[in-house]
Amino acid sequence: MKKLLLIFALTVSSYTQAQVKEKQPFFIGNIGTTFGINQQYRFGEDGNGPFITPKSILLRAEVGYQIDKRWSGSVSIGYDHHFTYSINSIPQFATIRYNFINKSSSAYFIDASYGRMWRPSNNFSNGNYYKLGLGIMSFSSSSWNGLIRIDYHRKKIAEFENGNLDSISLGIGFSFF
Repeated sequence: MKKLLLIFALTVSSYTQAQVKEKQPFFIGNIGTTFGINQQYRFGEDGNGPFITPKSILLRAEVGYQIDKRWSGSVSIGYDHHFTYSINSIPQFATIRYNFINKSSSAYFIDASYGRMWRPSNNFSNGNYYKLGLGIMSFSSSSWNGLIRIDYHRKKIAEFENGNLDSISLGIGFSFF
Protein backbone atom coordinates (compact mmCIF):
# COMPACT_ATOMS: atom_id res chain seq x y z
CA MET A 1 0.00 0.00 0.00
CA LYS A 2 2.94 2.34 0.66
CA LYS A 3 4.05 1.85 -2.94
CA LEU A 4 0.56 2.76 -4.17
CA LEU A 5 0.62 6.00 -2.15
CA LEU A 6 4.11 6.85 -3.45
CA ILE A 7 3.12 6.14 -7.06
CA PHE A 8 -0.01 8.28 -6.66
CA ALA A 9 1.99 11.19 -5.28
CA LEU A 10 4.69 10.96 -7.95
CA THR A 11 2.31 10.67 -10.91
CA VAL A 12 0.57 13.94 -10.08
CA SER A 13 2.85 16.37 -11.87
CA SER A 14 1.05 19.62 -12.73
CA TYR A 15 1.49 22.74 -10.64
CA THR A 16 -0.39 26.08 -10.78
CA GLN A 17 -1.82 28.58 -8.33
CA ALA A 18 -4.62 27.29 -6.13
CA GLN A 19 -8.04 28.43 -5.06
CA VAL A 20 -7.06 27.68 -1.45
CA LYS A 21 -7.99 30.70 0.63
CA GLU A 22 -5.26 32.02 2.91
CA LYS A 23 -5.63 33.01 6.56
CA GLN A 24 -9.15 31.66 6.89
CA PRO A 25 -10.89 29.17 9.20
CA PHE A 26 -12.48 26.04 7.74
CA PHE A 27 -14.61 23.05 8.69
CA ILE A 28 -14.21 19.51 7.28
CA GLY A 29 -16.52 16.56 7.74
CA ASN A 30 -15.90 13.10 6.34
CA ILE A 31 -16.89 9.48 6.54
CA GLY A 32 -14.59 6.57 5.80
CA THR A 33 -14.29 2.83 6.00
CA THR A 34 -11.64 0.16 6.04
CA PHE A 35 -11.97 -2.94 3.91
CA GLY A 36 -11.02 -6.54 4.55
CA ILE A 37 -11.39 -10.03 3.19
CA ASN A 38 -14.59 -11.89 4.05
CA GLN A 39 -13.35 -14.94 6.01
CA GLN A 40 -16.48 -16.94 5.08
CA TYR A 41 -16.03 -16.38 1.35
CA ARG A 42 -15.33 -19.51 -0.72
CA PHE A 43 -14.40 -19.23 -4.40
CA GLY A 44 -16.94 -20.84 -6.71
CA GLU A 45 -19.67 -21.07 -4.05
CA ASP A 46 -22.84 -18.96 -4.04
CA GLY A 47 -24.44 -17.30 -1.02
CA ASN A 48 -21.35 -16.53 1.07
CA GLY A 49 -21.24 -12.77 0.41
CA PRO A 50 -18.68 -10.59 -1.35
CA PHE A 51 -14.92 -11.27 -1.24
CA ILE A 52 -14.10 -7.75 0.08
CA THR A 53 -16.27 -6.28 2.85
CA PRO A 54 -16.29 -3.06 4.91
CA LYS A 55 -14.69 -3.63 8.32
CA SER A 56 -15.32 -0.29 10.03
CA ILE A 57 -16.99 3.09 9.90
CA LEU A 58 -14.98 6.22 10.68
CA LEU A 59 -16.70 9.59 11.19
CA ARG A 60 -14.70 12.83 11.54
CA ALA A 61 -15.41 16.52 12.24
CA GLU A 62 -12.48 18.94 11.89
CA VAL A 63 -12.09 22.65 12.59
CA GLY A 64 -8.94 24.35 11.36
CA TYR A 65 -7.17 27.39 10.05
CA GLN A 66 -5.59 27.78 6.59
CA ILE A 67 -2.28 29.55 7.31
CA ASP A 68 -1.24 30.06 3.68
CA LYS A 69 -1.85 28.33 0.34
CA ARG A 70 0.21 25.32 1.41
CA TRP A 71 -0.11 24.86 5.20
CA SER A 72 -3.05 24.41 7.55
CA GLY A 73 -3.61 23.12 11.07
CA SER A 74 -6.71 21.69 12.69
CA VAL A 75 -8.22 19.85 15.63
CA SER A 76 -10.61 16.94 15.14
CA ILE A 77 -12.94 14.62 16.95
CA GLY A 78 -14.34 11.42 15.54
CA TYR A 79 -16.13 8.18 16.15
CA ASP A 80 -14.73 4.83 15.01
CA HIS A 81 -16.48 1.48 15.08
CA HIS A 82 -14.57 -1.64 13.99
CA PHE A 83 -17.13 -4.36 13.21
CA THR A 84 -14.76 -7.33 13.44
CA TYR A 85 -13.48 -6.54 16.93
CA SER A 86 -16.56 -4.74 18.29
CA ILE A 87 -14.31 -1.82 19.18
CA ASN A 88 -15.70 1.69 19.54
CA SER A 89 -13.40 4.65 20.03
CA ILE A 90 -13.51 8.43 20.07
CA PRO A 91 -10.26 9.86 18.69
CA GLN A 92 -9.37 13.49 19.40
CA PHE A 93 -6.33 14.73 17.52
CA ALA A 94 -4.44 17.63 15.97
CA THR A 95 -3.53 17.62 12.28
CA ILE A 96 -1.03 19.48 10.15
CA ARG A 97 -1.72 19.47 6.40
CA TYR A 98 0.51 20.40 3.46
CA ASN A 99 -0.90 21.03 -0.04
CA PHE A 100 1.92 19.72 -2.23
CA ILE A 101 0.11 20.54 -5.49
CA ASN A 102 -2.25 23.49 -5.88
CA LYS A 103 -4.40 23.87 -8.98
CA SER A 104 -7.28 26.20 -9.75
CA SER A 105 -9.78 23.35 -9.41
CA SER A 106 -8.15 21.15 -6.73
CA ALA A 107 -5.43 20.69 -4.14
CA TYR A 108 -3.49 17.48 -3.46
CA PHE A 109 -2.43 17.18 0.16
CA ILE A 110 -0.62 15.07 2.71
CA ASP A 111 -1.37 15.30 6.40
CA ALA A 112 -0.23 13.87 9.72
CA SER A 113 -2.20 13.62 12.97
CA TYR A 114 -1.50 12.77 16.58
CA GLY A 115 -3.81 12.63 19.55
CA ARG A 116 -5.67 10.54 22.12
CA MET A 117 -8.21 7.81 21.63
CA TRP A 118 -10.94 7.51 24.24
CA ARG A 119 -12.80 4.26 24.77
CA PRO A 120 -16.48 4.43 25.76
CA SER A 121 -16.27 0.89 27.23
CA ASN A 122 -13.89 -0.83 29.63
CA ASN A 123 -12.99 -3.71 27.25
CA PHE A 124 -9.74 -1.97 26.27
CA SER A 125 -7.80 0.97 27.65
CA ASN A 126 -7.60 4.47 26.22
CA GLY A 127 -4.57 5.00 23.99
CA ASN A 128 -2.75 7.14 21.49
CA TYR A 129 -3.95 7.80 17.96
CA TYR A 130 -1.74 8.36 14.90
CA LYS A 131 -2.75 9.03 11.28
CA LEU A 132 -1.02 9.72 7.97
CA GLY A 133 -3.17 10.71 5.02
CA LEU A 134 -3.12 11.58 1.37
CA GLY A 135 -6.00 13.21 -0.45
CA ILE A 136 -7.56 15.48 -3.04
CA MET A 137 -9.81 18.45 -2.35
CA SER A 138 -11.80 19.69 -5.34
CA PHE A 139 -12.90 23.32 -5.40
CA SER A 140 -16.25 24.71 -6.45
CA SER A 141 -17.54 28.23 -6.97
CA SER A 142 -19.26 28.09 -3.56
CA SER A 143 -17.71 27.66 -0.12
CA TRP A 144 -18.47 23.90 -0.19
CA ASN A 145 -15.75 21.63 -1.60
CA GLY A 146 -15.48 17.86 -2.10
CA LEU A 147 -12.81 15.66 -0.54
CA ILE A 148 -11.44 12.15 -1.21
CA ARG A 149 -8.73 10.66 0.99
CA ILE A 150 -6.82 7.54 1.92
CA ASP A 151 -5.44 7.26 5.46
CA TYR A 152 -3.26 4.98 7.53
CA HIS A 153 -4.46 4.82 11.16
CA ARG A 154 -2.71 3.38 14.21
CA LYS A 155 -4.59 3.04 17.46
CA LYS A 156 -2.42 2.11 20.44
CA ILE A 157 -4.48 -0.22 22.64
CA ALA A 158 -2.50 -1.92 25.41
CA GLU A 159 -4.71 -5.01 25.85
CA PHE A 160 -5.36 -5.52 22.12
CA GLU A 161 -3.56 -8.31 20.18
CA ASN A 162 -0.10 -6.79 19.54
CA GLY A 163 -0.89 -3.45 21.20
CA ASN A 164 -1.91 -1.76 17.93
CA LEU A 165 -4.96 -1.66 15.73
CA ASP A 166 -3.62 -0.65 12.31
CA SER A 167 -5.87 0.08 9.35
CA ILE A 168 -5.98 1.82 5.99
CA SER A 169 -9.20 3.65 5.18
CA LEU A 170 -10.82 5.23 2.18
CA GLY A 171 -12.93 8.30 2.89
CA ILE A 172 -15.08 10.96 1.28
CA GLY A 173 -16.15 14.25 2.71
CA PHE A 174 -16.61 17.98 2.31
CA SER A 175 -14.93 21.16 3.41
CA PHE A 176 -16.49 24.50 4.11
CA PHE A 177 -14.33 27.65 3.85
